Amino acid sequence: MQRFATALVMPLSLGLLLGLAGLVLVWRVRWLGVFVAGLGLGLIGACSLPAVATALMSQLERDYPPQAAADCEPADAILVLGGAVQPLLIGDLRPRLHRGSDRVWEAARLYHAGCASQVVVSAGGKLEPPIAAPEAEAIAELLTALGVPRSALRLETESRNTLGNARSSREVLDSSGTRRVLLVTSAWHLRRAVAIFEQAGFDVVPVGADYRSISSCRGLQCWLPSAGALEASGLALKEFLGYLVQVQLRKRSRGRTTFLSLSERVGLRLSCRS
Repeated sequence: MQRFATALVMPLSLGLLLGLAGLVLVWRVRWLGVFVAGLGLGLIGACSLPAVATALMSQLERDYPPQAAADCEPADAILVLGGAVQPLLIGDLRPRLHRGSDRVWEAARLYHAGCASQVVVSAGGKLEPPIAAPEAEAIAELLTALGVPRSALRLETESRNTLGNARSSREVLDSSGTRRVLLVTSAWHLRRAVAIFEQAGFDVVPVGADYRSISSCRGLQCWLPSAGALEASGLALKEFLGYLVQVQLRKRSRGRTTFLSLSERVGLRLSCRS
C-alpha cells in the first residue's frame, strides 16, 4: 500500500493523473479542465529537465560529499542498504547490477581500508516467483567477489524499506553490542536514512555512493528533457516526501506523546498531593 501511494505522487504518475482528470473536466468546465491538464503536463515537463533534476538532487547530496576510503572514521561495522542490485531471480547465474551497485563497491572499499571488521547487508523483500533469493544474498555474492570474506558478512533479509532496514539491523546487531556504523547508501538517500537509523539507536557515520548531482549539466543540455532526469527528479521528490513523513512527522508525533505523558504524570502527582 505504501509503495502504491508513493508511486501515485511521483511526477510521471501524478502528471498523467492530472492530465486524465483535465480531459474529464473539459466536458464540464472547459477552462478548469485545460488548467488541470496543463498542470499535469507541465509537472512532467519540468521534472524531465536535467537542470531541475540536478537542483533537486544537489539539495539532498550536498551535505555528503565523496570521501576517500582511507579517510574513513573507525566504526563497529559497515552497514550497506539494499537497492544496490536486483534480487536473484529463478535461473540467474549471477547478480544483475544497476546504478545503485556503487553501494556494494563502496562497502568493499571501506572494508579493505580497515574501517571495520564486519559488513552488515540489510536488504530483504518479498520472496515470491520469479525472485529466488533476497537481495542481501546477491549483494553478499558481489562482496565476496570483491574480496570480502564470507565470515565478515552478516545478512539481514527481512526488511522491505528504510524503516525496516533500521529496525531489523538493530535486532541483528543487538547481540554484538554494535552501535557505531558506517552507513553506506546512495548519497541522495542519506539524509532520510541517517535520521531513521539514529532514531533506531545507531551512531551513524554517513558514506555516500551513486551520486547524481556531481556532474552538473552545462549549457543547452540542461534544458533538454530526458528520461534520466525524470527518474532522478522522481527519486528526489520521493526522498523529500519520505523525510517529511518518516522523520519530521514522527518526531512531532513522539513530541506530542512525550508531552501528554509528562502532563499526565504532573496531573497525577498534583491529584495525589491534594
